[in-house]
Amino acid sequence: MMYPKLMSYAKLTDRAAAVAVALGELDVRPEDRVLVMLPDGPGFAESFTGAMQQGAVPLPVNPLLPAHDLVAVAAEAGARLVLTSADRIPALAELNSDPPALVDGPQGPWAAALRLR
Repeated sequence: MMYPKLMSYAKLTDRAAAVAVALGELDVRPEDRVLVMLPDGPGFAESFTGAMQQGAVPLPVNPLLPAHDLVAVAAEAGARLVLTSADRIPALAELNSDPPALVDGPQGPWAAALRLR
């Protein structure tokens, strides 16, 4: 069995710092709740760690959750922002009060930040 190449701690730290900066530019403040709606993988680890570096509280959410369920989860958690994959933007567009902000990675944008109403 082949295992995927693991990310080094240094690379995770650098990428998480970039996520933290992006969240800061989106006015995420310490103790704000951020829903992390990404599949398992480097993007999830980067966004979860980056949210913590920003002082926010990252809350993992099933990446296939329908929009109406996401509304309930966000309301219960008091979340103002969700980080999701760019391909989920159309399914979640009704939740967003502003255009989504793309979060850049080394190969270009890999996530979208949606502000929740």
